[in-house]
This record gives sequence, C-alpha cells and structure tokens, in this order.
Amino acid sequence: MTDRSPSPNPRKQSDASSLLLELAKIFCLKKFSRALINNKPLLNNDIDDHYKPNITHDLKSFHKYNFPSFNDEDLERLNLDHYLFRFQWQSNFSSPIEQNLLSGGLKVLDVGCGSGTWILDMAKEYHPTNIYIGIDILPILPDENSRLSNTGFIQCDLLNGIPFPDSTFDFVCERFLIYPDLTDSQWKYLFSEIKRVLKPGGYLEIMEYRIGFDNPGPITQNRNDQVFRYLNSKGIDPETTINSIPHMLQSSSFSDFHKQDKICPIGRWGGEIGLMMLNSYETSQKALNKRFQPGLTEEETDDLFASIASEFDEYKTQLVNFRCYARKN
Repeated sequence: MTDRSPSPNPRKQSDASSLLLELAKIFCLKKFSRALINNKPLLNNDIDDHYKPNITHDLKSFHKYNFPSFNDEDLERLNLDHYLFRFQWQSNFSSPIEQNLLSGGLKVLDVGCGSGTWILDMAKEYHPTNIYIGIDILPILPDENSRLSNTGFIQCDLLNGIPFPDSTFDFVCERFLIYPDLTDSQWKYLFSEIKRVLKPGGYLEIMEYRIGFDNPGPITQNRNDQVFRYLNSKGIDPETTINSIPHMLQSSSFSDFHKQDKICPIGRWGGEIGLMMLNSYETSQKALNKRFQPGLTEEETDDLFASIASEFDEYKTQLVNFRCYARKN
C-alpha cells in the first residue's frame, strides 16, 4: 500500500514512547501483573530489551488454556496466516477507522497477538503517534530490528483479565483466538473485558473461522466429528461460541454493526492461497492431534493428513472466515 502517513516526527515518536512507559506503569500497578512471567514488564523497547523470550518456557503453571507450548513451526504458521488473510481481505482490518489512524493519536490493542506481526504491520503503515499494544499468553517474538518505538507487548493470561483501565483503547482487534481453546464462558468473560477497555465510540473488530468446511469429503468430515467430540468432552463448543459473536456485537452496548464472509479454498486445487491454507491447517491440526489422538504415530498422522489433502482437491473443499465489527456506545 502507498505510504499515506506523514514522515515520522522524532518528537512525536518520543511522545509515543513516553505514553508507552506511562501505560507500563499503569499495567504494573494492576492486580493482573502477577500473571507476567517473573513479574517482568514487557512494554516498550526500552523495557523489553532486557527480556529475552524463551519459546520453550513451561507455561502450564500459570495458564488455563488447553494448547501446548508453540514451536518455531507454529510461529511460522502464525506469520503465514497474517499475510494470507491480509492478501485475501486486501487490508488488515475492516472497521471505518483508517482516517483516524492516518491522523494519529489512537491506542490500538491486539488481543491474542501471537507473534505480533499484525501489530508491527499496522505500526509501520500508520501515523507514528498511534500506540499499538499486543497481548498474548505465549512469549512474543517480533524480530528486534522490526520493533518500533510505538509498539509494546505484554505476556499474560487473558483469563485473568486485560491489564488496562476502563476505556483505554480506541480500537481493539481479536483474530482466531476462540478455536480450539476457549469455552463459551471463558469467551464471554474475555468479551466483557474487551468491552471494558474499549472507549465509548471505539471500534471492536473480530475475525474468526466459521466452524466446519464447505464440501468436505468423508475422511475430513469424520475427523472433524472426532475433534468436536473431543472438544465437547472438555467443555468446549467452538461452533456455539463463534456463532454467538454477531449477537454479542448487536447488543445494546454497540451500534454500527457490520459482518462480511470470505470464502477461502483449501488444498492444491485452490492455487497459491489454497496451498498456504493447507499448510496452515496441517500445522495447527497436527498440534491438536497430539492432544486428542496421542496414540497415533508420526507416520499414521502423516498418512491421515495426506488423505485429507487429497479429499480437499477431490471435493473442492473451502473454508469460510469472517470479519465483524461494531462501535461501542
């Protein structure tokens, strides 16, 4: 995209860094700070230069989620997903806030930011006086050379609450956080926290997959059924939870609701996008397989996903993802 933002102003960048430090002070005073690893503040380059993320850190002692620790392949998938969906949607967001981002002075929160790619992409594209904060339970691994002075990252358990005061952010984004780890009650609590930290007049945007495939083959459908039986046994019903999102954004607390679906091919039949989606699917689902089918050997797992990949091409299988946004009243 053509750079439409003004040239960086060193003083304004300094002001942004100062605001990040103030946000860090607020954060460290919050009761949720106990969720940080070793109680280390992770905001601002000046602070997190002293923090060296360890991807193998044992997270089980302090989080309530069900996923295992990520590895390098998972991080590559997260980065790939970001660029895949940016290409598919031709944008990083759909909410009508671009002019405000170009003007500057907004505070933006990415809930469940993963590797931080969306944050860094936004910070590079828009006015340097915007502040971008990413929160995730896993160690954040943006390349040090890519970090900008107006970006910050916090590692904490979102189910302990979002560690900011009421009405802090102008724009909050959540992408692909629910499946396969959040129960309906956990999502409702997190949604209430997102709503709490969003300013009146601010926008909340959510991007998720619609659960299930269009045109699945029998092997694919059978595996999906097995996965959902496993998740249901853990009290997780992602279909019900994700289907509730539009209703939550159409409550009396919000207005200006919009929703749009995008159909994405999966498999070699879908060309480059289909191959990227296939790679993302296999990486994430093989990680999930370690939980619900731990007895499968690596060879058996590879054979299963080779069969599913063949079905994707035979049946022209597709996935649907959606964006919906609304303005807080």
